[in-house]
Amino acid sequence: MKKFLAIFVAVALLAAMTAAPASAGDHGWATAGKILTGIIGLNILGHAIANSYPYPGPVYGPPPGYYYPPEQVWVPGHYESRIRSQWVPGHWEIERFDRDDRDSDYDGGYRYDTRRVWIPGHYTDVEVTVWIPGHWEG
Repeated sequence: MKKFLAIFVAVALLAAMTAAPASAGDHGWATAGKILTGIIGLNILGHAIANSYPYPGPVYGPPPGYYYPPEQVWVPGHYESRIRSQWVPGHWEIERFDRDDRDSDYDGGYRYDTRRVWIPGHYTDVEVTVWIPGHWEG
């Protein structure tokens, strides 16, 4: 579209210059104006023809940088201590108590009896040793 418009403007300018009959009365400024009009028209026409590519020219970028992978280190296998929850099932325990139902560690003439007490199941923390195999880190 730009190319067509530029050609049309250039042809119109050239036609305007040639359509007027030449007269002997034209002086220097009138002739200079006609010459400058022709130069401007040819300049517009030259730019329209020179820049009439449908796609822009290729643009080249710098090559991508080199990728350096992270350095990897071998970590040998080793043991580690870990804390794990372990289930302790419910069980019966025998408890010692005195007759007056007073808990006492002193055996000062009291007569002690025993009774069975149910301890419900629960989780408890246990320290275990775990083997960690060797691997690469990086």
